[in-house]
Amino acid sequence: MPQKYLIFDSGTLINVAQNCLINAFRSLETVFQGEFIITPAVKYETIEHPKNIKRYQWSAIRIEALLEEGLVRMAEDEEIVTNRELAEKTSWVLDTVNNSFFADGKAIHLIEKGEAECMALSLILTARGVQNATLIEERTARMICESPENLRKLMEEKLETKLEVKLEMLEEFQKIKVLRSTELMYYASKKGLLDGDKTKLEAMLYALKFGGCSISEKEVQFLKKN
Repeated sequence: MPQKYLIFDSGTLINVAQNCLINAFRSLETVFQGEFIITPAVKYETIEHPKNIKRYQWSAIRIEALLEEGLVRMAEDEEIVTNRELAEKTSWVLDTVNNSFFADGKAIHLIEKGEAECMALSLILTARGVQNATLIEERTARMICESPENLRKLMEEKLETKLEVKLEMLEEFQKIKVLRSTELMYYASKKGLLDGDKTKLEAMLYALKFGGCSISEKEVQFLKKN
């Protein structure tokens, strides 16, 4: 088993593929010295389902090529986790997260299976002492891991109502290290894997932002300057 893993959620893979950053993605393997892995739900969301939709077919084909050439691997292919173990942990993640925020006594549905599988796999690896990080574009899932209290404040403002939040249920998720496509490609840029100056870097960061990565204007400018 490699010493470290990057776990990819669907949004990150799709964003990278749609913004023509597949080659930069390939170059990252030379400096990362670990494995890029996905879960069954992510494979379904990025390859199997969109291959039947004309609008998303090309993106699915490009992502599938990464899997076929072995750059991205399925978790079970690496004997990282059994399907049963991942399914059981994913069920726990879904049940825990989707029953932690309540509005008017009703639980708020926060995450889907793909995100839950990535979180579950990260928790399994962490429990085994294996270094890992999870690539997630969507803000809600990321904030569950980084700052559920700030998520509560954002949702109360959006929903215009007070929420009941069982923060103690989410403590386990603080163990998950979360990254985004923008941070991954910024790293590639700093390692000299991307051609171009800061203007091109900024353009790439905005492309990923508008492609679905939850990153603020302030964060984009910070990455551009540093």
